[in-house]
Amino acid sequence: MQGTAQRALVAGTFRLRDMVRAKLVLSAALLLAAPILVLAIRALFPAAWPLVPGAWQTSFQAVNRGVALLVPFVFYFALAGWSEFLGVALRTRGRRGLEAGVILCLRVCNLAAVALTLARGGGLAGVAWAHVLSTVPPVALGALLLRRARHAVVAPEHSVRDVLRVSWPLAVNGGLALLSLRIELLVIFGLRGPRDAGLFGAALKFVESLNAVPAAIAGGAMPALTREGLRGAGLVRGRTASTVALLAVPGALGLGLLAPGLASFLGPGYEEAALPLRILAPALVALFMNTVLLHALIAVGRAEALPRLTAVRVLAATVLAFVLVPRFGVAGAAVGFLASELLLGALAWRACALARFAVPLAKPLLLAVCASVPMGLAVARFGGKPVAAALLGVLIYGATLAAAWRLAPGRVLRYLDEGSAR
Repeated sequence: MQGTAQRALVAGTFRLRDMVRAKLVLSAALLLAAPILVLAIRALFPAAWPLVPGAWQTSFQAVNRGVALLVPFVFYFALAGWSEFLGVALRTRGRRGLEAGVILCLRVCNLAAVALTLARGGGLAGVAWAHVLSTVPPVALGALLLRRARHAVVAPEHSVRDVLRVSWPLAVNGGLALLSLRIELLVIFGLRGPRDAGLFGAALKFVESLNAVPAAIAGGAMPALTREGLRGAGLVRGRTASTVALLAVPGALGLGLLAPGLASFLGPGYEEAALPLRILAPALVALFMNTVLLHALIAVGRAEALPRLTAVRVLAATVLAFVLVPRFGVAGAAVGFLASELLLGALAWRACALARFAVPLAKPLLLAVCASVPMGLAVARFGGKPVAAALLGVLIYGATLAAAWRLAPGRVLRYLDEGSAR
């Protein structure tokens, strides 16, 4: 729903009122399904217990004990989704600062509610319900701010079914995207055991935790991308890709150079995570640029292509994992992840080109590589602790960008905009 709203409220495809009605239906269904699912699991547990393999019985018991927490956490994600949805609506009305305020309110209220619960001796269940209560102030704030924000775009009236039908491809893609980040981890757990799965999961976490950066940039650019998609021409795609590339390349370079230090930073026994982290580092560039490409497809009205592209990535990742993990272990899993992300990027770039909304990648990536060279040389020679080396790299990279902009701002923009125009 949030992905659909990013384009629909700008392009005038749907009214906000119709989207709110559809989201109310989804939220009600989710909130009703959670307790029913918990009751069903509790009822089936005695019957399923004899069928569980001995190695999985401890985990199975833990799931049964913790299944009650499913209800408050489903409530939390359903209600927190409302604050994010209202934030998207504010963004489409040109109120990015107000959107940031709503999201900040959610995080602050969440932290305060959890801290208060723990201070009063609350347990895990108390913390879970504290999450739920923390969503009330940001949702109320978002609704109040949205009511005061004017909106000039007029859209035709649609039914809830119409909204859900258009949103369905993005819902499927969301599920596939979550699965795509877990394929290798599941395969390596099943074929090589929990130790290798822990090493690969630790390395993947460094990459995965940065994925919110391109999502925030591309999400913030979605109103402008949508207007450019309606016009069919403009510079927004190129400048968005350039912004993301200028963060992706130094991030990948830093992960690769600092991999041993970052792995040891996790504690004893994680040193072997350095190898998969070094292999996964280039995947950060693919992940970042793929986010831009997929947002561009949504902006141009080709959201139905996303689940097909992500399904191909999931299939490729599955095949590569079963081929590479038995022989190469965590390194093979990292190679499979990198290869499947590159495949997704190639297919997404082609889909944008076929939609006549091509996103320039070569020039932004080349500029980012050139700007990252001084930082890479300094970090490689530093040899200190990872935190100090990372801070040094950030300072040098920032100074490099500032110097380039001060010496030739017009030339840099012209270089990027020429690629966008083509």
